[in-house]
Amino acid sequence: MEGMVGIFEGKESKGAGEKDKVTDELYRQIGQLKVENEWLKKNLV
Repeated sequence: MEGMVGIFEGKESKGAGEKDKVTDELYRQIGQLKVENEWLKKNLV
C-alpha cells in the first residue's frame, strides 16, 4: 500500500509542475499583451 501512495504523489507533483509551466506562460502572454496595448494606445492617437 505504501508504494501505491508514492505513485499517486508522483503524479500529483508532475501535475503541479505542468500547472506552474502553464501559469508562467499565461503570465508571459499577459505581459506581452499589456506592452502591445500600451504601444497601440500611444501610436494610434
